[in-house]
Amino acid sequence: MIRFLLAVTLLAAPVARAGEEEGELHENTVGGARGPEKEAALDVPVSADDTPGNRAYSPLTYRAAEVLRLEVGFADRCRKAIDGIYARRYKESKAELDKLSAEYPTTGIGPAGSAVIYQALMFENFDFRYESQYRSANDAALRQIAAGKLVPGNEAIESFLLAGMEGISAIHHMRRAEFLAALSDGVDAVRALAEVKAAAPAFVDPVLGDGMYLYWRTVIARATPLLPDGTDDRDEGKRLIKEVEKDGVLMSPAATLALTYSYIEERDLKNALARSMYGRTKYPNNIINNMTAGRVLSQMRRYDDAISMYRSVLTTAPDNQRTHYHLGVVYARQSKHPDAERELRAYVNFKDAPADFRGQAWYRLGLVFAAQQRTPDAKSAYEQAVSVGKNEAARRALAKLK
Repeated sequence: MIRFLLAVTLLAAPVARAGEEEGELHENTVGGARGPEKEAALDVPVSADDTPGNRAYSPLTYRAAEVLRLEVGFADRCRKAIDGIYARRYKESKAELDKLSAEYPTTGIGPAGSAVIYQALMFENFDFRYESQYRSANDAALRQIAAGKLVPGNEAIESFLLAGMEGISAIHHMRRAEFLAALSDGVDAVRALAEVKAAAPAFVDPVLGDGMYLYWRTVIARATPLLPDGTDDRDEGKRLIKEVEKDGVLMSPAATLALTYSYIEERDLKNALARSMYGRTKYPNNIINNMTAGRVLSQMRRYDDAISMYRSVLTTAPDNQRTHYHLGVVYARQSKHPDAERELRAYVNFKDAPADFRGQAWYRLGLVFAAQQRTPDAKSAYEQAVSVGKNEAARRALAKLK
């Protein structure tokens, strides 16, 4: 149970840190990402060669078919649909997933992929706009997987998809502060992963969970007095994550993003940026990766580069809301107060934005007003931050005004 809670805490971190005073990176880390930037050697990513050559399919497709005991054509279609999700070709991927669901109605691959798409859309904005669509797809996936498990064969892929659905559901519940439901789903996810390892011992992708656990167990234990420090397993955790980045047949891009967050946690901004740029070369339209890169660039005081990154997000997804918050933060750090006010006001007016994040934006808006000595406006913004999002930083700022 502790293993699950630690892993989920990582992914819920952007919610847990909303409303602090310092740079925006700390809002997405456990320890706060404060202090001087770490000086470290460049950690160059290593990827397996996936060029098809003279064969019909790529090497990783053959590898996926081998370790998961799948027909190679089916494995290739699954990999391409999943790759389309990483590349943010959501409509194209969903169309292929719907075809796979019709042709293979007991694998769960179709609705499971759709559930991932809806979750990705919500993670891009840190909101819950696609809640009903996600739940419908998740329920359909669980039904199909349950039906498939009654028939021998495909045990590895069925258990892997089940672990994914349970893990995503756990994260979703955690973001909503539904901790008991998150715990239950997390236990089920761990159980399903054990089944995957038993059915497909050569399948490297589940090791991503082990690596993340080892890394973040150490980080969280050192960040709270409630847990003993134990051994420092961060290097071993990153080693396992890199193994999936190099040899994973489905989860390699997710491993790259996991490493980015590990380096952010350590304030190793050079390697955090290098990993996010590596992910960008492969998937230039991945919103989650690009927004993370923007936050790293901002923390490195490369403000114009950060703005360009955020503008690229809006080019890919003009309706993305969270980008306006991050643009507002960057403009504020440049003392471009009218631009900062425009972007932050845009964000607080998005009714789909979660209350705590809107409160966070009101607080930032108050800081913009305070920097211009617009004290009544600052006071009003801080009051909105407290009223809308129960923002503690704004509450402290109000107390200083009195």
